[in-house]
Amino acid sequence: QAHFDQTISRQSQFLPASIMSFFTQITNALSLCSAEGDVVRKVRTNADPPMAPEDALELLKEGNSRFVAGRPLGSKTQNVQRHQLVDEGQAPHTAIIGCADSRAPLETIFDTMPGDIFVLRNAGNTCTHAEGSILGSLEFCTGALNTRLIFVLGHTACGALKGATAAYLSQEKRANHALDVLLNELGSVVSEAKSQCGRKATADEIASKAVKLNVFHTMNFMLKHCDAIREKVRSGHLEIQGGVYDLSTGKVEFLGK
Repeated sequence: QAHFDQTISRQSQFLPASIMSFFTQITNALSLCSAEGDVVRKVRTNADPPMAPEDALELLKEGNSRFVAGRPLGSKTQNVQRHQLVDEGQAPHTAIIGCADSRAPLETIFDTMPGDIFVLRNAGNTCTHAEGSILGSLEFCTGALNTRLIFVLGHTACGALKGATAAYLSQEKRANHALDVLLNELGSVVSEAKSQCGRKATADEIASKAVKLNVFHTMNFMLKHCDAIREKVRSGHLEIQGGVYDLSTGKVEFLGK
């Protein structure tokens, strides 16, 4: 590759523009292949048509399988791909709401390329305000960017749900800090988890149950408080799915709608 580039550079002053354009295309094509011959995936841009929700979900599943197997492709990007995203614009196939936990990086978990997913993260992967930035960002993504799948991802051993469980069980309602407000607003999820687990359940058991319930709580919150998203789901243009990421195994449990 380097020798080829140097040869073209030396001869460029003697070649017609049409031939140089041909050589430029070859150079760009070669840049998409690594020295070891590994596959480098094409990036999604605004030049691509909107992707059907079921196809987007399948890409998430395939990406997680590669991540678990230790054979990622998403980290193999080249300059030509970054330039495509700048020149042609973004068209993410999925918008993902995930937890801000540093152990659960969404692009890594699903082995995605730049431009594949529209990422929204906060503590507890939750929506708590109808006018908040999460819903506003989702309206933009499913509207202007025409993304047709929203995926909500919780994870095991979630600190936000553990904290919310502890606050709920202690019956302590503090609101001195923003974190207190967040934990209090997750109280309804913890209450439902406690009810499902039974009176003898431990705090860890309740928090674990709350992780999955919170995924569906976030999904339902979107449908309840966002007219634009609700209408797109009703018409079949948009799907909302959920899952739970296991910190120990790396696997995502896909929960469905």
